[in-house]
Amino acid sequence: MANQRQYLEWHGQQWRVRVKVPAKVRDLIGRSKLTHPLHTADLKDANARKWPVVSRLKGVIAAAEKVQATNDPVEAEALRHRLTRDDEGTQYAVNLRAHELEETQGLHTAKAFFALASGQVTPLDHHADEFLKHQGYRMKSEGDFRRVLGWLGAWLRDSRLPVALEAVRRVDAGKFLSESLTVGRSRQKATAYLGFIRQYWTWLLEKGHLPSGENPWDGQKLPAERRPAREAETDKGKRPFTDEEIVKLLTGNGRPLLNDLMPVGALSGMRIEEICQLKVSDCRDGAFNVWAGKTDNARRTVPIHSGLTGIVKRRTAGKKDGDYLFDDLPPVPKSRETRSDPAAKQFTRYRRKMGVDERPNEKAKSNVDFHSFRRWFMRKARDVMLAGGAGFDEWTFAWVVGHTDNERSKSLDLSQHGYAGQDPEKAKRALVEAVKLPV
Repeated sequence: MANQRQYLEWHGQQWRVRVKVPAKVRDLIGRSKLTHPLHTADLKDANARKWPVVSRLKGVIAAAEKVQATNDPVEAEALRHRLTRDDEGTQYAVNLRAHELEETQGLHTAKAFFALASGQVTPLDHHADEFLKHQGYRMKSEGDFRRVLGWLGAWLRDSRLPVALEAVRRVDAGKFLSESLTVGRSRQKATAYLGFIRQYWTWLLEKGHLPSGENPWDGQKLPAERRPAREAETDKGKRPFTDEEIVKLLTGNGRPLLNDLMPVGALSGMRIEEICQLKVSDCRDGAFNVWAGKTDNARRTVPIHSGLTGIVKRRTAGKKDGDYLFDDLPPVPKSRETRSDPAAKQFTRYRRKMGVDERPNEKAKSNVDFHSFRRWFMRKARDVMLAGGAGFDEWTFAWVVGHTDNERSKSLDLSQHGYAGQDPEKAKRALVEAVKLPV
């Protein structure tokens, strides 16, 4: 019965919705709870009616939280007025404040303030939280959605347009694609980001948050990729580190975390998240046990290279089985699901500081990153294999690096592998030990 009465309270011979207001925004909203009558005395009927009302009241709370979160004082003031815009005194105050802003900060700022405070326009991200809850995206996709929405907001601001849902016309959507979204990004990534914006607008129209009409993103096509100019730098995309870059990175001072993380990446071929998820119990009997990763095939064992035994021994000493091997990473907040993010960002800063970077034609992302250790590992093992007498073959690569079945089928034929019938652990160790750090 308690669950049936969630968000409900009995009041005046009928049920009504009650949503508690968080303490941090009670002063803004002016009350400790928000209520709304459901006009029914039947509990079953009340439960059927309550959810749209709960969603709307939570929207009021979310709006108040946005007031506190914004770094723009004028926008924060407009949002505060918006919370109480049905009040006659508030409308007078909005008009008065708009005139003041016109004199001190110009007509553009005054018009933007009035439109937002009076409810004529809706902030670009006003319904973002509700949309994400509805979509149920994974955290990475949620981050991508918020990122592209931020880019759209910045473009609207730079274009002297309101950072509002109603401001995005079809012509503006097209300009954003050509002037911002596709600049410095691959066509594949830009297409994915466009998909998030299109889904957001589709949902807004379905839920009635925007007047019915055309979705400005439907039918939008990304500009055709231009042929590189004659003087443009050659861009071959993501690549392994060179031996010279490996030496530079491993001999520099990357501080304790990176000084251990980089050699593990270089001598195991593991992805950074796989390394950061390792626990003490996963580093026994001379092998790393990878339990989860990017693909189903990521679950595997990777022999611990002889060059890593010192790092593993030092980092497991005195720890419990459930402790992380790399325990110097912060706890994972609710806003993300990957443990390796801080390490990846720290590595990016260090890599750039050491002058290890490659961004032809000022592209947004470098052709080298932590994953380049994995690429270097595979290239070095391949070179040894092609030289003959290595004790492993292509099939062993799939066992060690955790390729997907699709990746295996592209390059492997089970009937033509000399080592497929021998002890796979012996072949795996032969592959790992074949990789030597440059000096």
